[in-house]
Amino acid sequence: MPGKTRQNKSQRESQGKRPPAVAALRKAPTSQRFRKPWQIAAVCVILAVVTVLVYSGVRNNDFLTYDDGVYVSENHQVQMGVNPHTIAWAFTTFHASNWHPLTWVSHMVDWSLYGRNPVGHHLTNVFLHAANAILLFLLLLYLTGFLGRAAIAAFLFAVHPAHVESVAWLAERKDLLCAFFSLIALLVYVWYVRSPSWKRLAWVVLASACALMSKPMAVTLPFIMLLLDYWPLRRVSFTQQTHAARFSSLRKLFLEKWPLFILAIFSSVVTFLAQRSGGSVIILEAFPMWVRFSNAAISYCRYLRIAFWPYPLTAYYYHDRIHTSIPAAALSAIALFLITAVCWRTRKTRPYCLFGWLWFLETLVPVIGIVQVGVQAMAERYTYLPFIGIFIAAVWLIGDAVANSPKLKVAAQLLAVAVIVACAFETRAQVKVWKNTVTLFTHVLEVDPRGELPNSSLGVQYLRQGKLAESLKYFDQALVYNPYGAMTLSYSAYALMQTHDQHNLQVAGQRIQKALSVTPGDFFSWADLGLWSAYMGRPKDEETYSRKALAIDPNFAAAHLYLADALQAQGKLDEAAQQCRQAIALEPENSDAHISLGAILNQQGLNQQALDEFHRSLAILPDQAPVYYKIGSTLLETHRFPEAIEAFKQSLHFDPANAHAHNDLGVALSQVGDYSNAAEQFNRAVQLDPSYADAKRNLALAQARMKNRQFSQR
Repeated sequence: MPGKTRQNKSQRESQGKRPPAVAALRKAPTSQRFRKPWQIAAVCVILAVVTVLVYSGVRNNDFLTYDDGVYVSENHQVQMGVNPHTIAWAFTTFHASNWHPLTWVSHMVDWSLYGRNPVGHHLTNVFLHAANAILLFLLLLYLTGFLGRAAIAAFLFAVHPAHVESVAWLAERKDLLCAFFSLIALLVYVWYVRSPSWKRLAWVVLASACALMSKPMAVTLPFIMLLLDYWPLRRVSFTQQTHAARFSSLRKLFLEKWPLFILAIFSSVVTFLAQRSGGSVIILEAFPMWVRFSNAAISYCRYLRIAFWPYPLTAYYYHDRIHTSIPAAALSAIALFLITAVCWRTRKTRPYCLFGWLWFLETLVPVIGIVQVGVQAMAERYTYLPFIGIFIAAVWLIGDAVANSPKLKVAAQLLAVAVIVACAFETRAQVKVWKNTVTLFTHVLEVDPRGELPNSSLGVQYLRQGKLAESLKYFDQALVYNPYGAMTLSYSAYALMQTHDQHNLQVAGQRIQKALSVTPGDFFSWADLGLWSAYMGRPKDEETYSRKALAIDPNFAAAHLYLADALQAQGKLDEAAQQCRQAIALEPENSDAHISLGAILNQQGLNQQALDEFHRSLAILPDQAPVYYKIGSTLLETHRFPEAIEAFKQSLHFDPANAHAHNDLGVALSQVGDYSNAAEQFNRAVQLDPSYADAKRNLALAQARMKNRQFSQR
């Protein structure tokens, strides 16, 4: 009977019955498996503290023009906070060419807490990253029992410089949330494997769904769970089972995960539709399949190099699809094949190598470029989850190699500390690169000057700062790499219009027409065409094109303001004011909308309401010389001379070269009898603009009144 029992047990195992999930723990020494709770807690606390300290520099970082506006700083829905309307929007929108409702909700919560202050938004990212590092540590400890190895892998994850893009870039909150829920899903999955039940499986499905609703990269989760079934859970074996038993085991494991595969398929379909609707999916004519597969092979090897030597790093990897290197692609493919072959050959003695390598390969599949989204060749943010596989394979490989030698074990531990410290310092330096748009893309161009995106992004930022010469230089460079980039054409046209040069206005009109020929449904270009019509003195055309822009996107606040300008020019002041109010309803913190409404109200004779709008504009952006000038002019018209004097002085504080402000300040000073200071202001206005006839006349009048006052005093 005992012999028969042993034979039946052996038969059951050979037929694919999974051994206990705790079998993985038998490989770990007893001292490794049973750690005191305070040791585990200590590692978690140290992980959190180190992560926060390494990323503490994000408190100095600003919002970027690179997608942060789309996700946070210029997103009206997000800025409305969490309410039934915005929740419904989050779950139904394809905004930003993605479907990730939990990411939108996360940004809404942050906006409710921190508003326009970027510090809080950045700190949320850091805290999520720290939480992910802790979850990874607990997952590896729970799976293997090796506290030291789990801690080293988690620290590498926490401080690796390639992860700065995911943490320091607010638009990549989706990376952090996806990883957070993915790691929870894996933890719950291991919990489910320990004692399978439909309730525990339901929690796995829920966590996986949350990961997918954060970022669709989590479609690989069921495959990661299959890898866990191989190692360290050992629910399937490639060495001890017959082919029939192995097939039976795999079939059961696949069937067990059918809800997860359905979620992954659903997410993939929705994501493809979202990205295609936003124009993010690149057609085959632009990126042929041979280019995509070549770039995929090269990118896998480049990612591997970054894992072990993360320098230099950049926010944009130019995709030179015209000069794709076939030899480089072939060598990369051979290297990938050889690494895979080595991992497969050592699967019996070092199963973690195959596990980690397949984790790395499969988690990169959605973003490796076979379905090309965007024009980049690769991106560091895509390594956030995939590098976990590399860290596990490297740490466990070295750990086993030195396990029987105390001296080598100490050397390996010192090496691990040195690598973690080096990564921490490089990460702190990389965080500073992400301080603002200028520092980020200046660094990108230092690494590689090619590409439309970095040049165009710098152009947009310099345009917002009013530095037209620098802006146009970068826009022209961006158009060298993509002469048909609709956004670059539109932004460069806007910059050209700001120069008020007739030749530049003609070029601006040509660029807008070119942008519309590429993307006829681009509301931004139609709005630009409306603004161009205004510069050309065609208010009716401005009205027509602005209405076209609003027909495409009724929530485009700038188009409402252009329409208001066109209506104001035609004397339709009530309609113009209504358009301004619609713009303010869409963007309550749009300073220009308050200025435009104030100017219209002023024209209607509603001076106090106009002043209120001007002051609201200053509450949003305090350093606006033109707004202080408008306030001073309105106060001057209503004979509130002392207040007007202070307003003009504020205007001149920010713009001392404004001849009109000097003249009007002189007028206000004259009205209160201060002819000496008034004459000084008139004289300054004439110096700035020798052709300023009103200032000359006012200067002569002030000097005459000063003489009359002196004569009367005698």
